[in-house]
Amino acid sequence: MSNSTLIAADHKSMVLIDSKSNDNRLSIGRRGVLLSVLGNDICASEVPAKLDNYIRNALKGKKHFYEFEVRDAEKNQLCVTYNEGSNTVFIIGITDVIAELSVPTQIASEKIKTFAVKLKNKPNEGLTSNAVILSRLEFKKSLGSKKFIRFYYIKEDNL
Repeated sequence: MSNSTLIAADHKSMVLIDSKSNDNRLSIGRRGVLLSVLGNDICASEVPAKLDNYIRNALKGKKHFYEFEVRDAEKNQLCVTYNEGSNTVFIIGITDVIAELSVPTQIASEKIKTFAVKLKNKPNEGLTSNAVILSRLEFKKSLGSKKFIRFYYIKEDNL
């Protein structure tokens, strides 16, 4: 099953994990990546240029529900995964983890942010979800041009 996506260490692409172990890198640059549920799998697609107006209109007045600062790849991890049993997409960001851990160690809760999003009302209800998550790399000039991967929840009625 294609139930996980990971942000690549270069923080410029998202990798869709599939059963064939293919390299499915998707750019999270200016346009971003749309995450949805198809059947019982998470799927991802780069936003094509022809959807720019739709995305711009869908984001009017919307605030991202999560932002992950792009920093040292050795100490930060970002993962998106779909759990079929709970019918939920989880976005898990882990920051400032010491890379030299040599034994099993519990990570402090303040270092982990997890968001849960239901894209389908029920796992077997319909073929596709009625909402998407837009993930894209954005800059915050007011903070010295820091980079953030931001996540937006867009319902079908916004598209």
